[in-house]
Amino acid sequence: MREGADVLSSACELLSATQLGDRAERVRVLAAAGIAHLTQAIRGGPMGGSGGGGGTSNSLSNDPKKDGGAGGSGNNDREDLRALAEDRFNQATRIDQFFPMTWVGKGMLNLSIGRIDQARFFFDTTLKHAGQVLPALLGMAAVKYAEKEFGESLELYGRAIMLYPQTCGASVRVGFGMCCYRLGQVDRAKAAFRRAHEIDPENVEAMAGIAILDLSTLDETSKHYLTKQENSIRLISMANLIDRSNAMIQNHLADHYFWKWSQVPGVTISVEKGSVLIKGTGVMNLDPGERVRIGMNFETHVAEEEMEEMGGREAFKVKDKWNNTSAEGLKLWRKDYDRVVDMAKGAYNSSEVPEIQAESLFLLARVYHVKGDIEEASKYYSKACKLAPSLTPARFGLAQTLIWSEAFEEAASNLQKVLDCSPMSTDAYAALGLLQTKSYGKHDKNEQKKMGLSHLKKAAELNPLDADLVLLQALALQQNESEYPAALSKYKSAVEMMERQGKSVPAEVFTNMGVILQETQKFEDALTMYAKALKGLTVEDEEHEDLDSLKAISIKNEHNLLFSTYADSKVKATKPPSSGSKKLVITKDTIEHVKDVLKVGDRIRLGDTFTSEIVDINMGDAVTIVHLKDNFILNSIKEEEEESNKPISILIEQTNSLLLSPTAISIAFNLARLHEDAGRTIAAIELHKAIIKRHPTYVNCYLRLACIARDAGSLEDCSEWLKGAVKVAPGNPEVLTVVGNLHLSLRDWAPAQSLFTELLASKNPKVEAYSQLSLGNIYFSNLNTPGKYAKHLTHSSDFYRRILQKDPSNFYAANGLGTILAERGDLFKAKEVFNRVREVSGDGIPDTLLNLGHIYLAQRKHPEALQMYQRYMTRMNTFNAAHGARSNEDEEILLYIAFAYFDWARQTESFNNAKAAPADERYQKCIEHIELAMKCSKEDNLVLRYNWCMVKLQAANCVLQKLTRNIPRTAREVKDALTGLEESLPMVQKLLKWKNEGKKIVIPSGMLKGFISQCQGNIESAKSHLSEEEKKEAEAKELRELQRIEALTMQKERDMEKMMKKEKAKREQHEREKKARAKMDKVDVLKVEWEQQARFRQEQAEKRAAQKQRNDVHDDFVIINSHNDNIPLAPQVVEENINTGGVFHEDSDDDSDDGSNGKPKKEPQPSQQRGHKRGNDDDDDDDDDDDDD
Repeated sequence: MREGADVLSSACELLSATQLGDRAERVRVLAAAGIAHLTQAIRGGPMGGSGGGGGTSNSLSNDPKKDGGAGGSGNNDREDLRALAEDRFNQATRIDQFFPMTWVGKGMLNLSIGRIDQARFFFDTTLKHAGQVLPALLGMAAVKYAEKEFGESLELYGRAIMLYPQTCGASVRVGFGMCCYRLGQVDRAKAAFRRAHEIDPENVEAMAGIAILDLSTLDETSKHYLTKQENSIRLISMANLIDRSNAMIQNHLADHYFWKWSQVPGVTISVEKGSVLIKGTGVMNLDPGERVRIGMNFETHVAEEEMEEMGGREAFKVKDKWNNTSAEGLKLWRKDYDRVVDMAKGAYNSSEVPEIQAESLFLLARVYHVKGDIEEASKYYSKACKLAPSLTPARFGLAQTLIWSEAFEEAASNLQKVLDCSPMSTDAYAALGLLQTKSYGKHDKNEQKKMGLSHLKKAAELNPLDADLVLLQALALQQNESEYPAALSKYKSAVEMMERQGKSVPAEVFTNMGVILQETQKFEDALTMYAKALKGLTVEDEEHEDLDSLKAISIKNEHNLLFSTYADSKVKATKPPSSGSKKLVITKDTIEHVKDVLKVGDRIRLGDTFTSEIVDINMGDAVTIVHLKDNFILNSIKEEEEESNKPISILIEQTNSLLLSPTAISIAFNLARLHEDAGRTIAAIELHKAIIKRHPTYVNCYLRLACIARDAGSLEDCSEWLKGAVKVAPGNPEVLTVVGNLHLSLRDWAPAQSLFTELLASKNPKVEAYSQLSLGNIYFSNLNTPGKYAKHLTHSSDFYRRILQKDPSNFYAANGLGTILAERGDLFKAKEVFNRVREVSGDGIPDTLLNLGHIYLAQRKHPEALQMYQRYMTRMNTFNAAHGARSNEDEEILLYIAFAYFDWARQTESFNNAKAAPADERYQKCIEHIELAMKCSKEDNLVLRYNWCMVKLQAANCVLQKLTRNIPRTAREVKDALTGLEESLPMVQKLLKWKNEGKKIVIPSGMLKGFISQCQGNIESAKSHLSEEEKKEAEAKELRELQRIEALTMQKERDMEKMMKKEKAKREQHEREKKARAKMDKVDVLKVEWEQQARFRQEQAEKRAAQKQRNDVHDDFVIINSHNDNIPLAPQVVEENINTGGVFHEDSDDDSDDGSNGKPKKEPQPSQQRGHKRGNDDDDDDDDDDDDD
């Protein structure tokens, strides 16, 4: 190509200089020369595309540290060629501006440099003026493809193939196939690529298309999967051999080799179980940190140690132990990352397309990432993202490297960009969610956490079968105490999902569930989770050389059985004991062995279920008797053993091998903490000591044992455990902090100050703030030191302010600063500080409640002060109950509450009128809380007793003054006041006596004498008031009795009157009912008469009908009956009017109905009326018969 371009250039110069040839010939030569120069520029510069290319301004060198430099002049050569091509086109246009070849050339030039609109103009102009010429059709198709108008581009390629089937070569089919692929027509795309490959077997674009589409449609479950994959990779490799400058081909090969394992030639290895040493049969050029595979499944990294020559065979160490059986002759596999780097760099240097270059940089970054070179990986990821912002794998890799570098905000920003481009990326959602739940970002922390949980939820929704995503949700929720129930629910869902999928649940999952349950006071459920976590661990004894170290560990507590097992002691009882027996008989032959194995206190097991403890062993000449703690249960052994009375094995409890596992050690520590919280202190101590014996440097157990001893009041043991902690971890800030806190609890200010000053001088960021806070508290607690009040107050304030300058969200320092303000008398600002601390910390600092109580009390706001004190006491009691600790602050808080009630009562009494009525009740509340404080006090506190007496005196005065304040009182109240005074007087007299005898009584004698004098006077006054109140109550009682009798009499009269009214009403009701019954009887009679009359009328109607029938038949013939009687068939019917007027009677309640006028009214007789009427009817009938005759 270069030679052809040179010939055309020479021809152009000759034509320009000599003006040879006609005008059309010169235009044709200039346009051809321009197209040749443009083609040369597109294919890679002056070398014409052969080899690896001359490089660009962004070319990559072989040294990764130098990548990104100027590196070559290929880019300038391309620009020069384009400029020369443009000049040729301009010369041709000046000669003939309507020559189509020039328009096509200018369209190609603009298309190559990305000026799509200009390219479209020239190609469209060509098509309009020159017709459907092939170059213009192909150029316009390329323009449409660049504009992502794939349908129109496909139509143009198809038109070109139809119009010029012989001229359109393989490249046109490749373009056609690319359009089909973009439109989702994969089968048509494959066919187009295969047709292009048939036309030109060396067309690398067609080969790449075939291979990539074949790879994308492979079925991993097919038996031909590997064969088809190898064929596709072979096709791509052949394309790379044909054209080594094709960046797309090189990128695909680089990606293939990144995942491919390559066998180390000529080497086999051997490895032993549990070992990290790998022995080979030849030289292995492996780098520290390189990833290798042994056999088919075991993948690991080469350790960072130098490889050693061992007997002429090369050996190296790996990071992970070989847990399979020992083996020899295994193959060693490695990743050929060097080839990946070469391919990726070649692809980068062979292309000017930013997207292809970005993919090459991504492949390079991934190699450095997997090698652990995070800085280089981050640099290449960043370059790839700049070239192709939508390349989400590169941006996700950049976010990973930024997280490693602790640039969390920038990492979160990149992850958000990944989601903007790929909304279905579950990994991006999960990573961003975790960052946001850790509050890494520019938004509010609470808002960040909500967004993080939302992103984690979205990731789980996108991939609902991935249990790891559910576990990430659980971990995020676990960071917040209020979300513990939701976190536990997520853990349960993840466990169920893994179990359904047949996956083993990691011990860490059950451990986290146990921690949540433990924090929520569900101790038994937490124990179950820890047991499941331990059950999931597999520790094989033969892997550990230090198994004998377990023999020194004794675990016998019944709550620690998870770490013990029953092993055969090789000692057998002569026969199974009888049911209910506590004795085991052992034969003489094994007596010596019994001495070595069985000891008092050992737990043993007989059969499958019976366990007990050995309480005594009696060794005799013939037999040995072992006494058990529990009665033997017969059904704990098999029936055949029981019946045969054969010797039964004695299994002795021993520590199992779980403590050999580092994971089990962590679970054991959590279990010990669980025992502490549940009040099982003995079990906790045993487990902590067992952990220390197995891991003498496990400093947390030393600290917990020290805390247990401190809480139990054993300061000597506490000191010993702390010394042990300091010995195994000298300079450990956590240990020194616990020691300092111990001194603070004992009020040993000087050693505590020395320790925290030492910690502060170490400039350890983890304990710097805590040390400053402790020093501030020490100075504040010593404000009463004579002559140093102002100095200590200033030092304390300085420490608190220094903490807040570095961490404005430190609640404890803010609380300390509030105490300083309160101490200086600025109560309003102090209250604002405490309220702000409560708001921000969510009442996480109980001391804030106490301080607010003091503020309210100083402001004489007693209800608010009492509310704060009581809330503080509730919080502390809840905390101590949850952690099994005892509080030494109850007495102090009860005194605060008592004083608040006392001051409130005094304030109420100041009204000196009826408004002072609640004072008595508040004095009683004060007395109750002082009595509670006296019960909580470890020793007889004389000051508390005096305060109790003083409040009794004030309460008595309040009761005695109720009359003058117009407040009602009872004799009972006066009597209680007198009783309190009588109880208080001898107590204070005793205090004064002890004071006079020289005993240490902090109360001044004047106060005691004044109290006694006032108390004696009040006693006399109370007696007088009591007699007066009793007299008043007796009189009131008598008056109440008279009133009661009078009320009872009146009530009886009212009851009698009411009863009489009821009886009268009852009589009246009876009379009314009697009249009603009489009337009902009359109605019944009438009903009977009506029924009889109705029957009579019916009978008469029937007779008349029969008579009429006889009369009708008489004219025609006569029927003669057996008696020779002539019977008329139609007798004449005589209508009768039945008089019913006398049937109805007046229905009224007048007295005339009862015959009250003295003359009873005679009722008509229905039977007589009926008989009379029937007689008349018979007469009529006879008359009719005579007439007929």
